[in-house]
Amino acid sequence: MNRPNILYLHSHDTGRHVQPYGRPVATPRLQRLAEEGVLFRRAFCAAPNCSPSRAALLTGQSAHSSGMLGLTHRGWLLNDYRQHLIHTLHAAGYHSALAGVQHVAPEPGGAARIGYRELLPTRGHLAEDVVPPVLEFLSRPHEAPFFLSVGFVETHLLPGEHSFGYGGGEGRYVAPPAPLPDTPRTRQTMADYQQAAAALDWGVGAVLDALARAGLTEDTLVICTTDHGLPLPGMKCTLADGGLEVMLMLRGPGGCAGGRVFDGLVSQIDLF
Repeated sequence: MNRPNILYLHSHDTGRHVQPYGRPVATPRLQRLAEEGVLFRRAFCAAPNCSPSRAALLTGQSAHSSGMLGLTHRGWLLNDYRQHLIHTLHAAGYHSALAGVQHVAPEPGGAARIGYRELLPTRGHLAEDVVPPVLEFLSRPHEAPFFLSVGFVETHLLPGEHSFGYGGGEGRYVAPPAPLPDTPRTRQTMADYQQAAAALDWGVGAVLDALARAGLTEDTLVICTTDHGLPLPGMKCTLADGGLEVMLMLRGPGGCAGGRVFDGLVSQIDLF
């Protein structure tokens, strides 16, 4: 297939705190994706907060060039939404679709402002809400190659009793990453994070299983990443490694296979 489908799977605030990077977080589907594709061990985002980072990946430009110097729901926008990757892909004959989080244009109406051809209806941005319409999309016949953006709100901090929106984690045997102190509160925070990461992992796995059922695996480039580091002190919103480090896995045509690991420095800004 000359023009592979592109499946862009992205999470919120995950950094590299998942199993394929040796972290004590059970994410078996992300691990399997890494073993089937290429894992970039020293991948970094171009900005340590959400909208500027995502905009850099999707435009191939630094925030000061694209105009996205801050969060889009606080008033920041791209100088020109035709800079977005989907417009280059549209010109090459692609169909574009979005499910879940995008965070480079304000809502409501963000998908239309960006220029997506199709917005898949979801009840919310949790994995359990985003996955069902994605499964329906992948089960359809496709006359043109597609760019499908699937955005999960996990592992962002969420309002409520539990730091990451999910309870049930056992904090007694969890250690927080440096530079956080090892206290009962930080241990429980990371136990909650593990539950959110498990939900993210389930969502990624469900989408990849649907891709396989549709017979599209061999013809689809999967890009799996996150926007920046963990949403904890000394990490997100800082220019330290903890704020800029990101998971990045590719699988599909063009040599992105075989469970290879790449140790060189890479930036999301080069993905475009």
